[in-house]
Amino acid sequence: MPSSGPDSRGALRLDPLRAWRFVAGKVSALGAVTSPPYDVLEPALVRRLTDSDLHNMVRLILPRDPDLGPGRYDEPARRLTGWQRDGVVVQDPRPALYVYEQQLGSAVLCGLVGSLGLDPAARVVLPHEDVMPHWVDDRLELMEATDADLEPILLAYGDGGAASDAVDNARSGDPWVVADTYNGAHHRIWRIEDPSTLAMIAAELAQHEALIADGHHRYAAYLERQRREPTRPSAEFGLAMLVDYNRHPLTLDPIHRVVPGLDLATVQTRTPEGWQVLPGRVERVPDRIAVTDGSSWVTLRSTRGQEAPTVSMLHDLLLPAWGVVEADISFHHTLQDAVALAGPQQAAVELVAPRMDQVLRSAVRGAVLPQKATSFGPKPRVGLLFRTL
Repeated sequence: MPSSGPDSRGALRLDPLRAWRFVAGKVSALGAVTSPPYDVLEPALVRRLTDSDLHNMVRLILPRDPDLGPGRYDEPARRLTGWQRDGVVVQDPRPALYVYEQQLGSAVLCGLVGSLGLDPAARVVLPHEDVMPHWVDDRLELMEATDADLEPILLAYGDGGAASDAVDNARSGDPWVVADTYNGAHHRIWRIEDPSTLAMIAAELAQHEALIADGHHRYAAYLERQRREPTRPSAEFGLAMLVDYNRHPLTLDPIHRVVPGLDLATVQTRTPEGWQVLPGRVERVPDRIAVTDGSSWVTLRSTRGQEAPTVSMLHDLLLPAWGVVEADISFHHTLQDAVALAGPQQAAVELVAPRMDQVLRSAVRGAVLPQKATSFGPKPRVGLLFRTL
């Protein structure tokens, strides 16, 4: 997404940093201490990661014992301090931008990791979906307790030109870090520290805008931290990965819903005009919303054409018509997890992903989609690189 230039709109900045990383000889394996982002961790996976290594990042990013209130964040802070003291994690002696590549089968995630200059006015760092305040508070409290950014957010931009060339050139050399994870993914990291290359990347990025693909709650926490600490220079930045989606395309998947108190009879009788309710799960309808109670399905389609992404129409039109309390909804990245929770008085709602052009249009207009509207991927693995303030 080219911008109109940095003069009046600000400039997209991704600065070098001295990243922290695990020391291979201090842990069972570099891949064994990593984790997916906090918001895709189902309980069974949390148990597996916790058992994989005493130093797995899930022990930092997913504080336990919610009944402890704010005190629950003290344990990750103490744990991180101990890892630093014992040399389990070390800081890069020199600042760099980091090229991170993750390959799983034919899917490749590749881009730059650095310190993102925050943009409270949303002129060059563009959100595309709403956030839930309690999750923003959760991430902020963890950031403040640890004084660290443990999980990079994911940004996407287009036609990166010279900056994307620098990424690909770095990948031709020997990697700085190599790790394999239990899911079969292969991870490699390279460093870029040459001043002329860094200056060229900075000049290129200043001509662009970037879409927040994943990490809206973490980015909102970055902004709140900056608001609370306006005189602290390091609070003007947050950890981020930036991907040229033309050079290295991202996937775009839906996030499904489970709605307590909703039954199929309500869906069939209270769905408003302009919608057709079809029996069964009808996959041939391209922009559909399917609802199940665990045994039966109905499929909804708009008879007025696709006016907006289905997730927007669900939240703006259908949920109010069904009398749903949105605060009770839970969100699930796999349909299997959502359907497993469905019952006669608790419906699972299957969505299809918005198209990339719909997401980009809404972000450029400053219009946000509902919370948890999209799942961009592949997502950067947590624990290969992190930042302290």
